[in-house]
Amino acid sequence: MKEGRHERMKKNGIEWCDIKVIVDDATADLFEMPEPNEDPNQEPFFRVTRSTADLVKHDFERYRPSLERMAVDWREAKKRFMQDTKHGVESGTDIS
Repeated sequence: MKEGRHERMKKNGIEWCDIKVIVDDATADLFEMPEPNEDPNQEPFFRVTRSTADLVKHDFERYRPSLERMAVDWREAKKRFMQDTKHGVESGTDIS
């Protein structure tokens, strides 16, 4: 079977759709992306349990569209956040 991009990425850690995956056995905040903040280098990540990571691994193509949409949504939210933060600083608006 040909190894897909998802499988190749596992050699350096798990990534789905170019987003880092953090495996955590906690049951809170699963599949929640981090809230955008003022750090321009902030990157999104998926936080999932080991069983969820295994489930997605075995049927990645089924989950790919949802994961891609989550990644796009986060990047759009981050871009808006950074633009709003920049505009708030330029206008002297208190953004805290």
